[in-house]
Amino acid sequence: MLYCLDCEFNGFGGELISLALSGEAGELYLCRPHAELDGLDLHPWVEEHVLAILEVKEARPVVVALEDFGRAIQAFLANDPEPCVIADWPEDLMHLMQCLIISPGQMLRIPDLSLKLIQVSAWPTDIQGAVQHNALWDARALSRALTLSRGEL
Repeated sequence: MLYCLDCEFNGFGGELISLALSGEAGELYLCRPHAELDGLDLHPWVEEHVLAILEVKEARPVVVALEDFGRAIQAFLANDPEPCVIADWPEDLMHLMQCLIISPGQMLRIPDLSLKLIQVSAWPTDIQGAVQHNALWDARALSRALTLSRGEL
């Protein structure tokens, strides 16, 4: 099945803050606890435009420590024999992959995973109530843009 991925992170090349997968089989929205985020030297733009909207209507994250993101992703994908994750930005895929690494030379066991990097504009979107820079809403907007770009209405 297809899953659209979006991540929010602390500026270009910065630490992961939240991660969302939206697809046919459901949605996963993860966010780090405030205690972990308080320890980061947050970029001012991220403080203003990302942290303020981590939890909004119809997008309530599961709050877990960053070290537990991988296990949550593993559980979410467990029943899909061939998941395909689609992103529109390379860093999103990088953060997803880093979540799956548990120690040097070891990764979480997940189904065979395909990754796709596409060039499509997810914003503006016609989804009512969408909130840009919220990882789950951005993943939903990417899914909608992908559907429109393929001519599927």
